[in-house]
Parts: sequence; structure tokens; C-alpha cells
Amino acid sequence: MTTPAAHGHPTPPAQPQATAPAPVAAPVPTQPCAHTPHTPHATPAPQGPADPHPPQATTGPGGALIGLRSALVLVLGILVGTGAGVLTYLAQHNTATSVLAGGAAFAGSVLFFHNIIAG
Repeated sequence: MTTPAAHGHPTPPAQPQATAPAPVAAPVPTQPCAHTPHTPHATPAPQGPADPHPPQATTGPGGALIGLRSALVLVLGILVGTGAGVLTYLAQHNTATSVLAGGAAFAGSVLFFHNIIAG
């Protein structure tokens, strides 16, 4: 190497040296089982209690948007609301009153069927 004074340039920094790889840990010896003296066995992992409610199956992109119970509650609510609206219109011949009566009947029937139908 040349000195910095000879060429007017500073000396380049030293190159990093390669380090030896870290030593690998030795495998942990296992204890042989009592019934077979030369065959080691792994200890099974402890498992928690079984879940009383298994996870629900998820549907793919073409699956259902809502569950069967929700669909039934909403269909029954629509039927009750439509019936109440039609009967109100036949009695009063006022569209606004029949729509309000049908909407109120729909809301009440959805709450009713939601509580009645077991889920």
C-alpha cells in the first residue's frame, strides 16, 4: 500500500473480515421408554379442553350472504309487513299511512321472530 502523503489520497478503510459461522447446538438427548429400551419417544403436547362450539364453516366467494335463521326471520318480517301494509291501504286508501303501518309491522315482527326462533 502507498502512504497518503505520496499520492495525496487517504488510505482506504480496511475490508471487513469474514467471520466463522456460529457453532450449531448439539441435539438434546431423549430418554428411552420403559417398554422398549432403545426407542426414544417424543412427549405429546398437552391439549386443552374440547371447544363445546366448533367453528362455523366459512363459505367461499359463491357462498351464502346470510345464514338460514336470518333469512327466515327477514322473510317472515317482510310477509307480515306486506300484509299489514295491504290491509291498511284497503281500509284507509292512503299510501303514506299503509307504508308506515307496513314498516312498523315489519320492524316489530323481525324483533318478535328473532326472539322466538331459536338460534
